[in-house]
Amino acid sequence: MALQNFSEMPEDELLSLLVEGNRSAFKELYIEYYRKIYAYALKFTKSTQLAEDIAQEVFLKVWEKRQSMSDIRFFKGFLFTVCKNITLNVLTRAAREIKIKSLILTGAQKFHVDPENKFQNEEYETLLNKAIEQLPPQRKLIYKLVKTEGKSYDEVAEQLGITTGTVNDHIVKATRSIKDYLLWYNITLTI
Repeated sequence: MALQNFSEMPEDELLSLLVEGNRSAFKELYIEYYRKIYAYALKFTKSTQLAEDIAQEVFLKVWEKRQSMSDIRFFKGFLFTVCKNITLNVLTRAAREIKIKSLILTGAQKFHVDPENKFQNEEYETLLNKAIEQLPPQRKLIYKLVKTEGKSYDEVAEQLGITTGTVNDHIVKATRSIKDYLLWYNITLTI
C-alpha cells in the first residue's frame, strides 16, 4: 500500500476520507483550519483559553459527527458555522450566569440592609449551604472556589488542571441546581 501525501490532497478527498474515519485526513483538516477557527472564536470571546476550548470542541464535533458529513460541500463554511454556534452557546451561558450572580448579590444585599429579616436570612443561608453541599464533589469544589473564595475561572482552571470551559459548565450547572433547590422551598434568587 503506497503512502498517501495528505497535505497535497484536495479538500473534498480529505473530507471523504474523514467520513470513513481516516485519522490522517482528520489531522490534515485540523492542521489546515485550527488556527482560523481559534482566531474566529477569539474575536468574539476575547479569551485565549475559551477560544482554545471552542476550537477543540469544534474539531471534536467534526470527529464525532464525521459519518454524517458526506453531504458537506463547503467544509470551511461548515466549520465556521459550528464555531459560531458553540461560541454563542458559551457566551449565552456566561451572560446567564452574570445575570443570576447579580440576582444573588442583590438578594444578599437586601438581607444585610434589612435587620428585621435576620431569621429569613439565616434560613436562606442554611438552605443555600444545603443546596451547595448536595452538589457533586467536583462541582461543589469549583462553585466554592469561584463563588465563596472569589477566584476567577482562569485561576480555578489552572489550580484544578481543567479548562475554563469546564469551570464555566460546572458553575452554570451548580447555579441551576442551587436555584432549583431553593425554588423547592419557595425561595427565589431575588431574595
